[in-house]
Amino acid sequence: MNKKSILVIKLKQIGDVLLSTPVLRALKEAWPEAEVTYLVPLGTEDMLRHHPLLTDLMVVNRRSKSWRENWHIIRELRRRRFDLVLELSGGDRGAFYTLLTGAAERLGFARSRQPLWQRHLAFTRLLPRPPVNMHLVEQNLAPLRALGITPTKPRLELFWTSKVEARVQQLITKHGLTPGQFVIMHPGAGWRFKCWSPQGYARVIEFLQQDWRLPVVLTASQAGHEQDLLAEILSECHTTPINLAGRLSLKELAALLAKARFFFGVDSAPMHLAAAVNTPAVALFGPTGAYNWAPWGHGHLVIQQDWDCVPCGRDGCEGSKISRCLTELSPTAVLAQLREFIPPERQP
Repeated sequence: MNKKSILVIKLKQIGDVLLSTPVLRALKEAWPEAEVTYLVPLGTEDMLRHHPLLTDLMVVNRRSKSWRENWHIIRELRRRRFDLVLELSGGDRGAFYTLLTGAAERLGFARSRQPLWQRHLAFTRLLPRPPVNMHLVEQNLAPLRALGITPTKPRLELFWTSKVEARVQQLITKHGLTPGQFVIMHPGAGWRFKCWSPQGYARVIEFLQQDWRLPVVLTASQAGHEQDLLAEILSECHTTPINLAGRLSLKELAALLAKARFFFGVDSAPMHLAAAVNTPAVALFGPTGAYNWAPWGHGHLVIQQDWDCVPCGRDGCEGSKISRCLTELSPTAVLAQLREFIPPERQP
């Protein structure tokens, strides 16, 4: 059966939205004539903007204090008359939007202590909760498999404009970089408990620039805790990296990553951006499960302590917001694995 109009709801963070992009291609491969609309939170829309397979993009402000601020979204959901809705978020807001569509088929995931209105009204079909160790990409694809769709070679996809490409090329020229011969290091993450030590990052920068002769480009968001971490790293470092922290949009970072030898950082959205543009990622993991969040695809390196308590899924040890499995991960241990990894050269 050809689904004429499909809505995919993903009300999560930047990385989560990017990890759902294989759903779009799989839907279009199964039903080429279908029109696919995505509903995502404000601030994540760049993960889907300019995607050639996407019909429309709806953006909702999750921080709004009342439903009235998103009334236009509610009105549109009723007006569009979708045939199929895939709710991939697993939250109450996504379930409510699903219910509002009135679509003939509305798929979502069962949850513990799920309200009756969701189990009997919001969805026409509830899928079993995904296994704990299932990667998020596979979790996102589970509803498609339930519909009889078998995705072929699912991959992350991200698209940008020629203006973004030109801006990145200017930066490469300005800083004397050679495509395929520099490393992007993004030390920060949305949460500080996911971050490594400033001293560790500084030692890796020194190794890359002095031993491997690879320039390091530092990137970061404008968030205060990421800027503070960058300042600590730079004060510890005995060599000078190129600092582009807070100066790149997400699209520009992705375009720059596409030209890098490899990415070095932690479990974060930029790590997933690297995977989306087929750049090898070296990712340090702490309390989060690499089986869920590892960079998607082949050719990446995940470094994580083999402690019994890892992954715990907590925001730091004993509520401290500091993860010992990361802070006690020594630069020596990281560099030993990095030496063995040695990503291949990437052609300009």
